[in-house]
Amino acid sequence: MTLRPLSEAPAPQLRSIRLLATDIDGTMTRDGRLPPEVLSALQALHAVGVEVLPVTGRSAGEALGLARYLPRVKGALAENGAVKVVPDAPHRLLFGEADRPRLLQVARAIADVGDALEPAPCAHFRLADVAFERAGRPQQQLQRLQVRALENGVHLSWSSVHVHLSLHPPDKGAGLLAWLKEAGIPPAAVATIGDAPNDAGFWTAGRFGLPVGTSEVAAQAAVLPALPAFWVGHAADGWLELARALLAARGAC
Repeated sequence: MTLRPLSEAPAPQLRSIRLLATDIDGTMTRDGRLPPEVLSALQALHAVGVEVLPVTGRSAGEALGLARYLPRVKGALAENGAVKVVPDAPHRLLFGEADRPRLLQVARAIADVGDALEPAPCAHFRLADVAFERAGRPQQQLQRLQVRALENGVHLSWSSVHVHLSLHPPDKGAGLLAWLKEAGIPPAAVATIGDAPNDAGFWTAGRFGLPVGTSEVAAQAAVLPALPAFWVGHAADGWLELARALLAARGAC
C-alpha cells in the first residue's frame, strides 16, 4: 500500500468520523509532553461531535489518569487495547492475561549479552503484558528480539518508549472493536492514528474508516503487518494536522 498524505482524504470520509482512537506516546506528545494545542483540540473536537479515545501501550493506571484528566475524554484502552478503563468503574480485561514469571523468564532468555531488558516502572502493575524500557534500541535489534520471543512462544512488540511481551498477539484494533461494539459506534465512523509497530492493529485493511499514521511509520514499513491509508507529520504536529482536518470537514476550522 502507498501511503497518501491526509490532504488527499475525501471530505465526506473526514466528515463521517465520530471517534478518534489515538496512541499517546510519540503521537499526541511532543518531546514527551502533551502540548497545550492538543488539549485545546480535544475541546474543539468534542464541540463538533468527535470523541477522542486514548488507546495506549501504557498500564491501566496510567490510562486511568489520561481518562480522568484529559479534557472531554471519557475512557481509555490500556496495555495495547487489552484493558478497558473508565473512571469510577472497575478495569476490565478484554483479552489476554499476563503470566508475569514466564514473560520475565523469556525476557532474560532473549536479551542480547550485556544488554538485559529492564522492566519499566509500571511492569508490576500491568494486567495483560509486561513492559520493558526501550532504552533507545534500534529497530533492527528489536526485530531480532521479536524473532527470539516467537521462538519461545511469546509475542513482542514495541512503541517509542517501551518493549512489550505478552502471551497474546498485541492488537490495539481488536480492543478498539470491542469498545466500539459496546458503545454502538460503527468502525467505519472511526479514525485511528499511531506511530509504532504496537499500533499496527489500527491499520488492518477494512477495519476502520480513516487509518492514519505519523511520519515515523514510513521508516518502519518493513516490520509492520499493516500500513495506514494516510500519513501526517511528526508526532503531535501530525496529530494536530489530523484534528484540524476533522474540524475543517465539519466547518469548525
